[in-house]
Amino acid sequence: MVVEQDHPVAGKVRTVGMPVKLSATPAQYHRAAPRLGEDTIAILGEFGYGQQEIDALIEAGAVIAVDRARAPT
Repeated sequence: MVVEQDHPVAGKVRTVGMPVKLSATPAQYHRAAPRLGEDTIAILGEFGYGQQEIDALIEAGAVIAVDRARAPT
């Protein structure tokens, strides 16, 4: 099954939908797939990395982050 979703950067995109169909509880799609690096900072913060460590990883090219927002504390 292929579904079409609105993506904040790419516009309308086709992606794989839910392979199982249940009539009483149909699948709901809440958001399109994240962009590469969209959640990097938040995930590294959840793993205990500090903002300086995250910035160093980004500057070294070890990770990609599309948004330079602050890590959760």
